[in-house]
Amino acid sequence: MKQVPQKNILSMEKIIPAQIKQGRKTIVNIEGYKIRLYTHPLLSHCGHRSKEIEIKRFVKLDDLFFEGLGLWVGEGGRSKGLYFGNTSPELLQHFLNFTKEKIGIEREEFKATINVPADRDGNATKEKWSKMLQIPLKNFTSICLDPRINREYVQVYVNGTILAELMKSLAEKLGPEISSNERYAASFLRGIFAAEGQVALKKSGVLFHIDFSSANTEIVSLLKKCLGSLGISSGKYIPQSLKFPIYGRRNFDCIRELGIHVLHPEKCVKFELGLSKYKRYQMNGEEARALILQQLSSGPKTYDELAAALGKARTTIQAWHLTILERGGLVKRVGKRAQAWLWAPAEDKISPPPNVNRAPCAEPMPC
Repeated sequence: MKQVPQKNILSMEKIIPAQIKQGRKTIVNIEGYKIRLYTHPLLSHCGHRSKEIEIKRFVKLDDLFFEGLGLWVGEGGRSKGLYFGNTSPELLQHFLNFTKEKIGIEREEFKATINVPADRDGNATKEKWSKMLQIPLKNFTSICLDPRINREYVQVYVNGTILAELMKSLAEKLGPEISSNERYAASFLRGIFAAEGQVALKKSGVLFHIDFSSANTEIVSLLKKCLGSLGISSGKYIPQSLKFPIYGRRNFDCIRELGIHVLHPEKCVKFELGLSKYKRYQMNGEEARALILQQLSSGPKTYDELAAALGKARTTIQAWHLTILERGGLVKRVGKRAQAWLWAPAEDKISPPPNVNRAPCAEPMPC
């Protein structure tokens, strides 16, 4: 049966790897709109064929597809099969919708493992999650006690190495298309952020920054390309913590407008509350540095005092604005108060305060 897929329809035949890493050949049988897969050892004496997996032949590329792919890239298993784990019932539901609607794997095919922080009624816990996820109770394995966690964590999975390889192939081959299409990029980032993103607030509850996390540098590069295509600037990747931050009201507004934060309910609420308290005026660099000189005209001040006066982050004052002013010969260090440097204007270098027309969104905070 000859098929001519539409522009936004993906033919899974083009994604299936011909051979998986274990040296097993992929056997593909096409039956109308379905594909049956299994792997077979290249040499007859190296084992038996794997179990057969049935998937969809054609998949519509839409928000659900890229959100689900982002969830898997963020927190999915990479080796044994199609795995995904989280504490959020909403995210688990979303992933199961993705696997059913886009991959063709029904909920009844999934098994589930529950990790709990303390002893509790195992049967009641299984029944609760079985009802929420609509996975048969018989598919749940024994409850695992894990005192390191503070919330119940559920992992859903379908074993089959070919499924893991298929998901990796989807992420790899669709990467260029994701980063070059704004809608695909936003949906993919939505899934990634829900799975592995973080919202950081100040002690006051004001939104400080958000983080994207990944140990895979290729994924980090793809995320940064996606963000860049949407006009969102990001900070440098920090290998020690396996993440990179995003600062600034303009970036936050863009993230909110695109709904990148909405998939995980708790992160969404935290982001919205933090942004609602974000009253700090965002001024451009020249205005900020002129106001620093104005503050110093009344006497030497520390980084923290300048940050409080301008309503900006201490790191922005320290690593950005004072560095520029010092290099330009406009400010100098005049001693210390405890362990903090005191700054004062260089002689005859005080600038008059700028005429500031305070608009809500200007350039993002440097990081």
